[in-house]
Amino acid sequence: MAIEKMKKLRILAVRSDREELLKGLMLLGCVEISEPSAFPEEPEISAVLKRESGDLAKFRNDYAKLQSGLKVLDKYSPVKSKLLSPRPEVTRGVFLDESMLAGNLETAAKLDRLDSGVRGVTAEEGRVRMMIGSLKPWENLDLDLDPAKNGTVLCDAVMGTMPHDDNYAAAETALSEKVPESCLTEVSSDRDQRYVLLICLKDDAAAATETLRPFSFSPVSPGKLQGTPKQNIELCEKKLEELAAEKADIVGQITEQASERDEMKLCSDRLFAKVEKAEAAERLLCTESSLLLSGWIPAREEKQLSELLSGYDCAWETEEPDPEKQAQTPVKLRNNRLTAPYNMVTNMYSLPAYNGLDPNPFVMPAFALFFGIMFADMAYGILMFAVGLTILRKARPRGGMKNMAWLAVQCGITTFIIGFLTGGFFGDAVSVVGGIFGKEWSIVPPLGVIRLGDAATINLPLNLLEGNNPLYMLVFAMCIGVVHLAIGVGISTYLKFRDGEWLDAVLNDLSWWVMFIGLALYVLGNGLVLLIIGAAMMVVGAVLKGKGFGRVTSIFSSVYSGVTGYLGDILSYSRLMALMLAGSVIASVFNQLGSLGGILMFIPVFLIGHSLNFALNLIGCFVHTMRLQFLEFFGKWYRDGGRPFRPLTINTKYVDIIKEDL
Repeated sequence: MAIEKMKKLRILAVRSDREELLKGLMLLGCVEISEPSAFPEEPEISAVLKRESGDLAKFRNDYAKLQSGLKVLDKYSPVKSKLLSPRPEVTRGVFLDESMLAGNLETAAKLDRLDSGVRGVTAEEGRVRMMIGSLKPWENLDLDLDPAKNGTVLCDAVMGTMPHDDNYAAAETALSEKVPESCLTEVSSDRDQRYVLLICLKDDAAAATETLRPFSFSPVSPGKLQGTPKQNIELCEKKLEELAAEKADIVGQITEQASERDEMKLCSDRLFAKVEKAEAAERLLCTESSLLLSGWIPAREEKQLSELLSGYDCAWETEEPDPEKQAQTPVKLRNNRLTAPYNMVTNMYSLPAYNGLDPNPFVMPAFALFFGIMFADMAYGILMFAVGLTILRKARPRGGMKNMAWLAVQCGITTFIIGFLTGGFFGDAVSVVGGIFGKEWSIVPPLGVIRLGDAATINLPLNLLEGNNPLYMLVFAMCIGVVHLAIGVGISTYLKFRDGEWLDAVLNDLSWWVMFIGLALYVLGNGLVLLIIGAAMMVVGAVLKGKGFGRVTSIFSSVYSGVTGYLGDILSYSRLMALMLAGSVIASVFNQLGSLGGILMFIPVFLIGHSLNFALNLIGCFVHTMRLQFLEFFGKWYRDGGRPFRPLTINTKYVDIIKEDL
């Protein structure tokens, strides 16, 4: 439950060993290299130590080139990966071999040039298509587009556009009245415009154009084209064929490089490791002949570090973190297979402070239990378990995906168990299907009877849709809430006792629970003394926190906030019953709807309905389970704000390094 104990680390080494030392630390994967700090108490040391830039910019540029080349390959020669296919594995020796790096960088540069060529051809295709689009309306015009050839000695031919409206006839009339020796001919039209040809004497060209201006006549310049529109369209279409062939040739050259994809991915991961190592190198302080590394290391990894550093001419030391500066100490959670999946839950909230506790051992049983209570269906539990286990076995995921798969496995188990106790298998699908065939089917046999005094009994499996069973579940949910909150207060009390804040722990945390226990015993007949003691502890704690008259008001404030706070927190656990009941009712509704049309209608309604119910409940149960952890449970004890421990290690995107080889 304790957070991994960290130690401050300093290494003084020979500068010529820098690359090999950083490489060894990266393979060790347990040392975080910090930003350098000054030495105000030793100014003569600060004067000679300096940071130096290395090859970080070059490595980043090379990494970007490889990533760009891979994107080009994925764009023009995509690979269909198998569902849940695992990442390829390589040994450490293969990963560190840089013999192919230069060749892969050359391939990436070639792919970038080819991609630029494709983009250039595509841009030219767009320009040609725009030219065809502009010439299409004039395709039937048998007129040379060269201004020097499209007229005669005395006449001009002017191409233009006009709006497609009712003013065209008026334009023709006005032109014939003001410039009699002219002609306006419509070549083609579309929904918005008319494409017209104005023929007039050269001396009348200005007057004819001015006459048509009120009718929104706009001259069109064909540019430097020669030949008729149809001839130019044919030339453009031929040009498109040539461009398509050129593009196909370039794309073919790109696809020829697809065989290099796997090696490029490996080199990309290799370069990313070099980038991270170079970033770490820039955090070192150096002189002409030595270097100083400062950072953090988990205390239990100190022996491995000692074995590594024994091969270098260096001096090193570790020390306990300063209690006054614990916010600077990185946090690493100590996990096992059961608690590791809940890192994703903790990270959604915040890492614990270094002087706090690892929340995962407390989150694990409560999260899985609450999720199982809310989902409460054997079939849904089997589905979650099967999907999670399949992902783990087939895809061999790492990081967040692995945690999510393990979370599905654990929550699937609790969902199945609670579903077994409530008799749910796709809701009441078994009994409904049995009813269709005139049978009484049940997947869970009678498990027994729980007697609550002489007044009530609970039959297992607990059918949530019968009698007072929802009420029993509500009471059960609140009892679970009381236990959960009590654990939170207990953790808070432990932390305060550990840190020497025992008075606050006794008078503020424990006082309410002493009163609760006293009240429960008083209701049962004997607990008045304990109730009075708890109330006295609460009053003393409130008085000690206040000043002057505020000591009186703080008593009422403490009572109000305590009563409303605990009451609201306990009532919040009623969502366990609410979501359990909601999922069961929705499942039952879909089952009943499907049964109305016999087995043929039942199957599609069953598949659609339970798919929706499963998806909605999966999201709802996850969100509400996290809410109970974050607000109710963490609110009682959690100390957040921790800084994550980020050691120098090999982080890969495309391959996995075989652990046995490390």
